[in-house]
Amino acid sequence: MSIYSKTMSKPDEITSSALSMLTGRIQAGLHCDHPGVWLFLLGELAKGKPVSRACIARALEMPSQKVQVALDTFADIVYDDAGDIVACGLSLLKTPHSIRIADQQLYTWCALDALMYPVALDLTAQVESHCPVTGGPVRLTVTPTGVSQLSPGGVVVSLVTPTAEVGCCNVRNSFCNQVHFISSAQAAENWRTTHLDATILSVEEAWHLGHAVVQRRLK
Repeated sequence: MSIYSKTMSKPDEITSSALSMLTGRIQAGLHCDHPGVWLFLLGELAKGKPVSRACIARALEMPSQKVQVALDTFADIVYDDAGDIVACGLSLLKTPHSIRIADQQLYTWCALDALMYPVALDLTAQVESHCPVTGGPVRLTVTPTGVSQLSPGGVVVSLVTPTAEVGCCNVRNSFCNQVHFISSAQAAENWRTTHLDATILSVEEAWHLGHAVVQRRLK
C-alpha cells in the first residue's frame, strides 16, 4: 500500500481505464529482452562502482559473447574509458535526477527511473530533482511500496509514450528526456504547452506505472 501524501493535488482527472491503457503502452515500449542482465546491472551500479563485462559473465554464468549480445540491445548504455559500464538507466554520472541508495550517491536518466528502481532493487531511496519549469527543488522518498515525504506537496510527473517498442536502456532521448518531476499542476500545464504529447500524472500514479513496468520486465 502506498504511503503517498494525501495533500497532493491531482493535475488531470485521468480515468482508471485510460491509466491502464497508458500503462500497457509504456510496458510494451519499455520491454526488456534481457531482464536478468538488466537487473544484475542495476544492482551492481547501485553499489557505486563501474561494472565490467567479465563481472556480468561470472555472476550470471553466461558466455562472454552472450553478455555482449545482451549489452548491444541496451543502445544508450554508457561505458568508461576502461570499457566498463557506468550508466544504464541508473547512472554513476551526474544527471538532473539524484537518487541516494544505501549511502551511495547515484543518478537516474528520468523521473520514472527514480520511481522504478527502488521497486526493482527492493530498497529505499532518497530522490532529489529540479522542476524544469521553475528550477525549484523536488524531494521525495521512494520505497518498494510507495512514496512519502514529497516536497513540494503538489509535485506531478510528465510522461510520454514511446512510439515503438524501443526497449530497455534505449530510450534516453526519445523518452527519458521528457519525463520529469514538475513542481505543481500549473507548472506542468505551462510545460505541456510546448510538449503537446505529454501526459501529466500524480506521483502516486507514476509510481504505480513504474511498478507495473518492473513487474513485466521481471516475469
